[in-house]
Amino acid sequence: MSWMDFRIGIEDVGGAVLQELWNRVGLQIVDLAKETRDVVLEKDNFREFSTSISELDTLLQALNVNQIETSMGSEFTKAALEKLDSQLRKAHKMIKDYKSGSYLRFILHSHSVLSQMQYLAKDIAAIVSSFELINLDMAVNLKSMNTRIIEHLGSMEFRMSASIQTIASEIKNSISRSSRNRESAVKLLEKIAEAVGANADASLVKNELALLKQEKHEMEVQKKLAVSLELSQLIHLLYSTEMVSRPLNEDTSTYHNQYPIGSFICPLCDEMMVDPVAIICGHSFERKAIEEYFKRGNYDCPTCRQDLQSLELTPNVNLRSSIQEWKKRDMDWKFQAAVAGINSDDPFRKNKAFDDMQDLVDISEYAVKAAEEGLIPKFVESLKDTRLNSVAAEKCLYCLAKYCEDHQLQLVDAGAVRRIVKRMYNGETEANSVSILLELSKTETLIERIGNTKDCIPVLVSLLSNPNPDTSSKAKAVLQNLSSNTHFAVKMAEAGYFQSFVARFNQGEALDTIEIKN
Repeated sequence: MSWMDFRIGIEDVGGAVLQELWNRVGLQIVDLAKETRDVVLEKDNFREFSTSISELDTLLQALNVNQIETSMGSEFTKAALEKLDSQLRKAHKMIKDYKSGSYLRFILHSHSVLSQMQYLAKDIAAIVSSFELINLDMAVNLKSMNTRIIEHLGSMEFRMSASIQTIASEIKNSISRSSRNRESAVKLLEKIAEAVGANADASLVKNELALLKQEKHEMEVQKKLAVSLELSQLIHLLYSTEMVSRPLNEDTSTYHNQYPIGSFICPLCDEMMVDPVAIICGHSFERKAIEEYFKRGNYDCPTCRQDLQSLELTPNVNLRSSIQEWKKRDMDWKFQAAVAGINSDDPFRKNKAFDDMQDLVDISEYAVKAAEEGLIPKFVESLKDTRLNSVAAEKCLYCLAKYCEDHQLQLVDAGAVRRIVKRMYNGETEANSVSILLELSKTETLIERIGNTKDCIPVLVSLLSNPNPDTSSKAKAVLQNLSSNTHFAVKMAEAGYFQSFVARFNQGEALDTIEIKN
């Protein structure tokens, strides 16, 4: 065989691989469009997605892989098709799992599912764009379709409806309570049934229980105990409707014994455990609490009263991991609920969301998430509304200024400095007001914007005599940061604060050319 024949053979094999990939992508597109059409919840989100995917099917049917290979090269074409196939499969699996799973669980985690779908839509748009189909020799209507697909998928937003947000919040609140009454559980089930177009009857409860129990078993096998706990809580919620009876052969203590919230609480100190340890009989306690119990001369288990042959403590790694995982999931959900509340038009709901958010953003991870969710303008705007909790809003702004250096300019652009200075000018200085300015003034590129804000320097100078030492010391620190600008040092002197001016003068600054007002 000649080298030419060998190369042609290799090219034939390569072409066959690309054709197989092309066919596989085509089938994935058809299956995905079909799977998306009859989604029950958040129909508008998925209907728009399905339309674009169907158009993508039409577009690719009008083309062939050889055209793209000729234009972009075989290696690029193969890599791009493989990535497109992967993302289409992910979207298909996500939608299929959602449709075949529990309504309760989907509603509870719909924010996460929709966020993932939005990411996949944008990724598919980016891959299609990378093919540069617009440069191929094809009909004008196909070129327009290509542009429309990329624009629609790339800008698509999967958002929770207000009704689903409300139901998700009620589900979370319900499973977080240690006791539930039948009436509230039935009302919640009715809302869920209305949202999915079903009847709130025993049939719906039985179907949901079967799905939840199956998934719970799978999570237990995978040792995902925090997820298993959540599923147990949902199961317990459904049984509390009393539309179906719990089977006699079902262990009614499972909900309470398999790492439920109750078992996260130390029986001795009645607080959630941070460093759980097990004693020889198998029961677990917070380390410090059980050590103090033994120091008081006790040699039995506080729970089962069994005499202990050894006082050895063994770290309960699995329990600690489950507690940490549960806390993380709980905070994630609270964050999502707070975002929805802050974006609502209800002042009462907004204030509740601000209260929750101010605790969450004290953790840097959630401060960054809040900035990425576009909440900075919301926090700033809330300072203008007397109905809203300005203390909580300022606490949120402080945490964002502290933890999100990449978003500090956004705070200034949103008018945070001007709004805070105006509030302080009017005598509304809160604990975090000066703290926000202090964090922002640590960034050199923002100093000019802060110092040039109307009344900023005179207000800060006036706060030097504030009876609260924390406020006065922080005001002084802000002035010190601003004094790196000679003009601002002069403005401070004009307002009656000469320390920065004198310091700059002693450093040899040419301040004598600047007129100081009396």
